Amino acid sequence: MLQGKNPILGIILLFFFSLPSFAQNASNILEGTVRDIKGKPIELATVSLNNVIGSHTDRNGHYKLTRLKEGTYQYRVSFVGYETVMGTVHIQSSKTRLDVTLKELSLNLKNVTVTARQEQMGSKSLIGEDAIRHVQPKSLNDLLQLVPGNLIENPNLNNLGQAHIREIEDDDNNALGTLVVVDGTPLSNESNLQVVSPSKFGANSGMQSDGMSEQTTAGRGVDLRTVSAGNIESMEVIRGIPSVEYGNLTSGVVVVKTKAGHTPWEAKFQTDPNSKQVFAGKGFNLKRGGAANFSVDWSQSWADTRKHYMGYDRITASAGYSAQFGPLSLNVKGAFYSNVNNRKDDPQFEEQQIHYKNTNVGGRLSVSGRYKPAGGFLSSLDYNLSAQMSRTVDSHDNWVNNPDGLVTTAREPGVHVAQIRNVGYTSAYRIEGIPVNLYAQAVANKYLQISENDYANLKLGAEYTYDANRGEGFTYDENNPPQAQGAQTLRPRSYKDIPAQSTLSGFASSRLRKGLGSMGLMLEAGVRVSNMFVDRKQSGGISHFLVAEPRVNATLNLLDSRNNPVFDLLALTGGFGISNKMPTLMYLYPDYAYFDNASLSKYGTETKDRLGLITTDVVKNTANPDLRPARSTKWEAGLSFRINRIKGFATFFHEFHRHELGFTSQLIWQNYDKYTVPATATDPVFDAASGDVTYRVDGTEHTALRTKTTEMYTWSRAANSTTTHKHGIEYGLDFGEIKPLHTSLNISGAWFHIKRKNENMPLNYINSSFDYVGVLPSGGGNLRDRFNSTFRLITHIPAIKMVFTTSVQVVWYESTQTIYEDENGNSRYYLKSYEDKDYLVVDPVGYYDKQGHYTAWSQADADDADKSRIMYRTQPYLYEKDVIKPWALLSFRFTKEIGRVAELSVIANNFTNTKKWHTNPHSLAKTQLYPDMYFGAELKLKL
Repeated sequence: MLQGKNPILGIILLFFFSLPSFAQNASNILEGTVRDIKGKPIELATVSLNNVIGSHTDRNGHYKLTRLKEGTYQYRVSFVGYETVMGTVHIQSSKTRLDVTLKELSLNLKNVTVTARQEQMGSKSLIGEDAIRHVQPKSLNDLLQLVPGNLIENPNLNNLGQAHIREIEDDDNNALGTLVVVDGTPLSNESNLQVVSPSKFGANSGMQSDGMSEQTTAGRGVDLRTVSAGNIESMEVIRGIPSVEYGNLTSGVVVVKTKAGHTPWEAKFQTDPNSKQVFAGKGFNLKRGGAANFSVDWSQSWADTRKHYMGYDRITASAGYSAQFGPLSLNVKGAFYSNVNNRKDDPQFEEQQIHYKNTNVGGRLSVSGRYKPAGGFLSSLDYNLSAQMSRTVDSHDNWVNNPDGLVTTAREPGVHVAQIRNVGYTSAYRIEGIPVNLYAQAVANKYLQISENDYANLKLGAEYTYDANRGEGFTYDENNPPQAQGAQTLRPRSYKDIPAQSTLSGFASSRLRKGLGSMGLMLEAGVRVSNMFVDRKQSGGISHFLVAEPRVNATLNLLDSRNNPVFDLLALTGGFGISNKMPTLMYLYPDYAYFDNASLSKYGTETKDRLGLITTDVVKNTANPDLRPARSTKWEAGLSFRINRIKGFATFFHEFHRHELGFTSQLIWQNYDKYTVPATATDPVFDAASGDVTYRVDGTEHTALRTKTTEMYTWSRAANSTTTHKHGIEYGLDFGEIKPLHTSLNISGAWFHIKRKNENMPLNYINSSFDYVGVLPSGGGNLRDRFNSTFRLITHIPAIKMVFTTSVQVVWYESTQTIYEDENGNSRYYLKSYEDKDYLVVDPVGYYDKQGHYTAWSQADADDADKSRIMYRTQPYLYEKDVIKPWALLSFRFTKEIGRVAELSVIANNFTNTKKWHTNPHSLAKTQLYPDMYFGAELKLKL
């Protein structure tokens, strides 16, 4: 099926085929040298024009950009560890020279940016090196607090690192729909299958609330802890509409660039009451040209320093090689990570005899670069090849005090002799996954200088991804199984039997800069088409998913210093885009659902007097043939301005996310026989041919009485389960530096309004023996609002190489409300008395009985004593809005350079140790508002 129309595709193709009409003489050259302030050439510095045409410097610091047309260009020169230089250059002769001097990043520079810079087109937050070292991140997740609307949090390696964009509370689909790209390579979580049984426990790797499932990411986004924050040069967060180069996403994009090129020896030591971290890294130039980098870090963290038996250990290492070979640039990056999360018995307390361990060891290798032909049609060709593989092992064991009674290993339907287990035992299970990802992308670029100030850059690209899992899967000793806790039971499953999935994508886009009188327009439009290939036999009949994704972003510069005396800049921005997130292997290929009903459990003191029989039923068609990709439609409009040193922006956005992935309950009817055998009987025997059970009483043989039994159970099926509507306003205001105080005031924040509702009709299941199961209408969910501001007073004193930031985070308004609405937004619930108590009830749309008959709901059913039990009843306070009063959090960050070889940073969150809880006046549930008081420090040495 094709999701979305592609009218933009025709425009892009027309633009490509019209290129000869733009053909003009473009034989001019821009060249020069990039050096540091000591005059030493800088190798592998990036020189770009109009953020499109680019090159790297050679070992002599020399660069050369050819095939340029006369005109005015915006240039940008950057290198890791140095201040980026930007400006304007006018090319009007066959050869123009531009030499650039870069200053090493230091707190003695005049301009130091320790917040996220905002780029309006596409709603991007750009986080540079100064901001990264000021935050002292332990993982990428810590940097997201600089994004407008996000709250300040304490660094914590014990919890999963998930990227949530434009969210109030953590949401698995939001994290799953956030694409994380490191050095041009998307990190894949598509083949993560670390789950016990999707048909029983959904996306959980644990069967009880002991923290096991909180350390696995199946059905969620990638774990950001696998990327070391110590080796990051920059990070970009695309909150709005991304370029069509990025696919398989719904929420946004996090783009990470690691360090490359010559850097000094650097060692970091981080510590706080709950963790410690050591990092070392170095980049050096090679004698024959090019540069190599390496880094390594080790971290250890505990959720509670009093419980070192519940801890987290991480080791990461990376290495890279970069070089320029004439027209070809080459970047080779490799990374290794080992994440281990433990919970084991405290020797003093022997806490519940629960042991679990989550181990994730993996690596990435990528080869990327750009080829710039000396002549021909194309301006450049970008390429990226990568491979990712990890081995994830989740092991769990605990004491089963109350066994299920009967145990079987049967894989086929029927009555089977079972093992009787009525004595407690230790059960252990293991989930081993080996996800593999291959990725390839090629992008052809064509740059056109249309006039002196106008240009266009066109891209045509192709992309291929492959995901598979080669792990042993879910295994355990079948004689000592994990406790099933119900009729639906478990079986081991190998992940090697699950098909791989592959996706082929193509995209075309154009970025156009066009003057409109005294105004200027920047327009980026494109379309992406992707097809994911699916195994029809094992996916319930789905052979592929085909989606088309048009996207457009635009900025219109209305005013600048040339056409008015007030505004240095006043611009309108806007965008529209569609994106899709493909179902992962976990959703596409679930396990079978097994049901084991006890037909007979005859226990005797002697082995010959014992007999256990289980009737097994197997649901093999657990895949959902109606499953589709999650789909996001976004549009936004904004305004940005700059007046002297004051600048700001505001963006209104609207997002509609449909078909978000999850699980829904399915009903199954179990018809089986129960055998009646007296407790005094001996020698029970089961005849598989006839289905009879015989036994002896006082030497006489009898045939057991068989009673037909029907029960109803539920199991979980992957589904497009929820819909999310979002709108809000993101804003930022920078008042610039008050020079006598060396202090600037920066304000950022957001208002979010998020409504999330169930797409499916859930079941109101009482228990297996109840005669009816209700089918409720869709529309249950919640409504959340939050309006917050973060005031940052940034004091930077270059003379003493110091910067400190005092932040005041204010949550002006926050509310949450449970809802149950129809398609028009009207509430479905109403007040009704039941057993002399008032309840808010929602009527089912119908119900099933034990014979499998479906009956539409009627008013007469509401008055029936039994059937009225399947009405969805809640206490009246459930749908009341819970409003949290305004609250403020203080935090402090300090960074001081000590000479040229050392740097000290300190962070303090909630240093006033404010402890405040919010109590819901309706349910009396309590919520912690303030994070715990936190102090941390980092010492960095540079040689």
